[in-house]
Order: sequence, then C-alpha cells, then structure tokens
Amino acid sequence: MERDLKYKLKPVNEIKENEILRMFILMEENYDFIDYKNFNTDLYNKDYIGLLIDNKDIIQGFTTYSINPKKYLHPEYNILFSGDTVISEHFVGSQELGRGWAKTVAFFMHRYPKKKLLWYLMSKGHRTYLYLPYFFKKYYPALEENNNDASLKKIIDECSIYLFSNHWDTKKGIVKFKNKVGQLKQKHIKKSLHKNNKYVDFFLRKNPGFSNGDELVCMTEISLDNLMRLPKLILERSLKAQKYLDDDKN
Repeated sequence: MERDLKYKLKPVNEIKENEILRMFILMEENYDFIDYKNFNTDLYNKDYIGLLIDNKDIIQGFTTYSINPKKYLHPEYNILFSGDTVISEHFVGSQELGRGWAKTVAFFMHRYPKKKLLWYLMSKGHRTYLYLPYFFKKYYPALEENNNDASLKKIIDECSIYLFSNHWDTKKGIVKFKNKVGQLKQKHIKKSLHKNNKYVDFFLRKNPGFSNGDELVCMTEISLDNLMRLPKLILERSLKAQKYLDDDKN
C-alpha cells in the first residue's frame, strides 16, 4: 500500500455530497446492480458512517452503523446494525477498519452503558463474515460448536422479521431480496470460491446464494469477555480513554 489510511466516524447528517459520491463509486467498483438513489436513501437510514481516508484525503473505504434500526427496542440489549462495508481493492489487508470498528464500539458502549450490545451483521461476502471468527469467541452461526452461541438464533429471527419481513428466510438464516439491490462482482465471487479457509468454506455452505446478493445474518455480543486478545486490547484502550469519538472532531 502506497498510502496509509485513517479511520474517521461521522454522523450521517454531517456527510457531504462529494463524500456520498465517492462512497457510491467504491460500491460500484465492488458490486453490480447498485442504484444511486437507493444507496443514498439507505445511507440516510443509518446513524453513523465510518470512513477510511488516505493521506490525500480520498475516501478508500467505509462502513455504516445504526443503533436499534427502525426503532427496534428491547429492555435487555441494544442492536448495533452494520450495513454496507467496502474497501478499495488497493487497500485490502489494511487493519485500520478493524481498529476503527473497535473504537466505534467503545463509543456506543459509553453512550449506552446499561444494556448489552449485540452486533447484527449481514454478510454478503466472506470478508465480512471473517470478522466473527477472528474477533470473537462466541457468535452465531459458527463453524465450531464451542464457538456457537445458539441463544442468539432467536434474537436474529426476531430482529430480521422486524427489519426485513418477507425477505427473511427463518430456516436458512438468509435475507433474500426479490429485486437485485447489489451483488458482488464476478472477480470477488471467484476469489471467495478459491479461498483455502475453513471459515470461508463454512460461509459458502451457509450462504450458497451469496453470488446472487443473498445475505447471511450473523450476531454476537460485543463485550470484553467475548473478544479475542487483539481486538480486546484495542477496545480496552478505547474504553479507558472514554472519549475517542466525542472529543476527536479532526
């Protein structure tokens, strides 16, 4: 990589038009059947955007977040919903998105300290799914039984019915849209099919229609006890700082 990346979290109402256009370009580079109007509408249904910016101030990746989307509320937990996540192919392999995600999670944990924080993750491709086995001890669905938190299956079902109604397949754990609203380009599909990785193989078995835009819904509890060593250290550091995003406006 010729240029380093810096992660920056912005409330969606502070996103500028030129930033939206750049994000849309990144989407078009990675997905087919992307519509700007739909992309823009979906973006403004989120609460925050995590941007990956290079040292020339060019956006090279992004991810979106929503807390309790569509006003989904539960007395015991909050839902952190992750939407589109894209990174320029020139920066694939950068760890900055993972570090930024951990700092963002610390921000939400500070803001909502009285409830559990559950991560609702839609995986259209294997890269997104890999955050679970590489970051967490327990999640659903998992390859290894000792990593499988089956208690989350019911919560996934309840949330998915609420958020996606007729698009949700309870038995398969898949969101399948009737119309094409974005699917991986062939070059990314081929990479997934030729990966020599047991977790990628598991993802492909759970979501055989990923090439058509089907999304595997996954969930995990975000807590220090449930995180692997490195993301736990990053989250601990961010929690102790008790500021990162509230104070960092740069």
